[in-house]
Amino acid sequence: MTIRLLTADDRAQSKALWQSTFDDPPAFVDWFFENRYLPEWSAGVFTDGQLISVIHGTPMDLSLGDGSFPALMTSGVATVPEERGKGHMYAAMRFLQGEAEKRGIHALFNHPQRQGTYAHLGFRPSTFMKYWQGEGSFAQGEIAPFSEEEAFRVYAAMADRYTGFVRRDRDAFRLKMADYAADDAMGFLLRDGGKTAGYCIYYDKGEVYGEEVLSLRAYGPILCELQRIADIKPVSAKLPPDADAPGEVLPQNVMLAAADIWQKMKASDRPCFCVDEY
Repeated sequence: MTIRLLTADDRAQSKALWQSTFDDPPAFVDWFFENRYLPEWSAGVFTDGQLISVIHGTPMDLSLGDGSFPALMTSGVATVPEERGKGHMYAAMRFLQGEAEKRGIHALFNHPQRQGTYAHLGFRPSTFMKYWQGEGSFAQGEIAPFSEEEAFRVYAAMADRYTGFVRRDRDAFRLKMADYAADDAMGFLLRDGGKTAGYCIYYDKGEVYGEEVLSLRAYGPILCELQRIADIKPVSAKLPPDADAPGEVLPQNVMLAAADIWQKMKASDRPCFCVDEY
């Protein structure tokens, strides 16, 4: 058995393992491995040249007060069925942690599908979200067609409000919007006094789900629009934990980090929140 960083030649095996593990649309998987595959930041476990377990990594900067710190987002963690429960994911994560530390990154974070998945590795909740499930009645607002440029201005303005928020530049934000488009997401803007005050990226696949919802002011008009779009279908959304809307605050991302990073996060007077990466 060998644990190592991936290479460009491992793309096909990595993609096949992703497809067999996760229920993602083919268009999104194609997009990911064309645009998001970073083998130099990803780790695999191999037996006789066959990939049996993998972790994909993406370096990002997370907000911390007025500054930021580097972190490695891990995703697409997968093991072939016959090799599960043998500690391969644990070994790969420890290997990737060591590789990240060699390059000055002392924090790994992940959005687990099930809470507690990575607790045995030392990961613990680092950011939180408010999960809105359609409750409440809200006043309508001025809704406008989605504009990536306008949405980015809102996104950039939100970064300093939270701890653990991914700081993206314009190009990184454009790539993220392309992630959503590959998964058939849609969006709209909220305006206030003629100026863009918020945006919503949502899915309409049997139910309406607000995947990325940010507002510089009230959230009510955005939720009102989601209710209108849903009509009789179920509707829900992920919101920042301090959003002025009903909902349950739940753990969002988990992180494995050096003690000084946890201390600085704890000392921050800003809520811990991070929109999902992809």
